[in-house]
Amino acid sequence: MNDSKTIVVATHRRSGTHWTIDALRNNSPDVSETFLTLERVSSDHDSPMPLPEFRRRLKTLEGRVLVKVHDLPAATFWKRDEERAFALSVLRESPVIYVHRDGRDVMVSLYYYMQSFDEEVKKQSFSDFIRSESKLDGIDSGMSRPAYWAHHARVWLRQPNVLLVSYEALEKRYETSVREMATFLGISARRSLRTIDLPGMPGKPSLVGRALWKLGHRQRRLSSAVQPRRGSSGDWRNHFNDDDLVFFMDEAGDQMQLLK
Repeated sequence: MNDSKTIVVATHRRSGTHWTIDALRNNSPDVSETFLTLERVSSDHDSPMPLPEFRRRLKTLEGRVLVKVHDLPAATFWKRDEERAFALSVLRESPVIYVHRDGRDVMVSLYYYMQSFDEEVKKQSFSDFIRSESKLDGIDSGMSRPAYWAHHARVWLRQPNVLLVSYEALEKRYETSVREMATFLGISARRSLRTIDLPGMPGKPSLVGRALWKLGHRQRRLSSAVQPRRGSSGDWRNHFNDDDLVFFMDEAGDQMQLLK
């Protein structure tokens, strides 16, 4: 049994973050409906949440609170001392669900995601994109995108109190994966689990469902999935040429093998 109020859901971007959050929110009455994003505590975030407000929400929200994070456990994203100390305390004291996905599919999903807002990426071919330096959250990594993906997984999996969950398992063994997470976290799971639509394709509630929602009956929590694109496992085969695949495996192949 984990006594922490918070549950960290850590992922490299585009790896099933919101799918995992929604699976837990929909299937355990012990989990708060509201989740929080830890990076928002930073004053440098595009949509910052002051630390006192973040603390207030943690204190007042009912049940276990899911805290989403994409950064590494060293918390290099937070520059101010107080904010970084708080982020580190959450990351060190909370049980962690680390969600990983085939790194090649991550590259494809990240490419389309970043094209929706990054002018430099809009001009890049997919081949150039995976060979360019990963600068997620404005941090110079000194690594290619595949190398940073491998580094992200490697560092997180060295941490204590971490449960590894794969995107592909959520696709193929959804109920087993949800119950494994519930057991690890020490939370209850509904006898009949509610399935969640694939990320990027949130379901539309029925008229009755919408009416119940407005009346306060939370029978199905709406998807928090981030669009714009629905991806599927194995989609990388439609984007990688032979040279791309060789490059990816040179940069991240060892970690791919460990995650199988």
